[in-house]
Amino acid sequence: MAQEISASTPRGRRRFGPGPFRRLWVLLLTLGVVLVLAGGALVVGPLWSVWHRGQADQSALQAWNSGGSSALVGPVTGGTADIGKSTCGASSPTDYALVTFTSLAQDHYSGVSGDGTWDLLAQRSMVHYAGTPGPGQAGNVIIAFHREPNFEHIDHMKAGDTITVQDRSCRTFIYQVTQRWDLAPSRVTQLVPTTGHDLTLITCDPWWQDFNRLVWRATLVSAPASGGSGAAAAPTNPPF
Repeated sequence: MAQEISASTPRGRRRFGPGPFRRLWVLLLTLGVVLVLAGGALVVGPLWSVWHRGQADQSALQAWNSGGSSALVGPVTGGTADIGKSTCGASSPTDYALVTFTSLAQDHYSGVSGDGTWDLLAQRSMVHYAGTPGPGQAGNVIIAFHREPNFEHIDHMKAGDTITVQDRSCRTFIYQVTQRWDLAPSRVTQLVPTTGHDLTLITCDPWWQDFNRLVWRATLVSAPASGGSGAAAAPTNPPF
């Protein structure tokens, strides 16, 4: 009797029993976990890079504003200034100049530019391209910078606005923006040498993306002394 009842009672169906269906479920679950981790890495990686750059930028700016290190004596790496026994603030020999976007004072936009190739943009948010003229020198001073994390609203800078650059010899140079462009990377032509006393700034656009390039051309309007002649280097478009 018990056997008859057992035989006539249907067994409950297993949702994922042994066999190909269970293996497929495990495979899909594993794939889902991998995709979630990969997506997280795509988000966390850039955020960590921006945070790391921001920390380095803040340290350099604080050191510059507080007088820097008295141990940093001699010319800046890749620079042309005669530093002597005292310098303006700098946290490392590669710190090149303090750049302040004077006309955007409400945003407190200021940063210490490193000096090197575009590879330095992986470590610092602002880089003076080594080989182009220094502040106040004749030619085209090239400075590129990331908008994140420090310059979100830099796209508000327009013709007529001013930029102040202080070098390691504590000399202050003021440039006034004369032109502004928003261009595809392949259309940027403003990085070539010039015959005036020019400053060219370049960053990415829009914010957190690099579809286009914002480019500003500024001309020197105030300098403490003649800056001499500059080098005739023409960097390529920075890979933000």
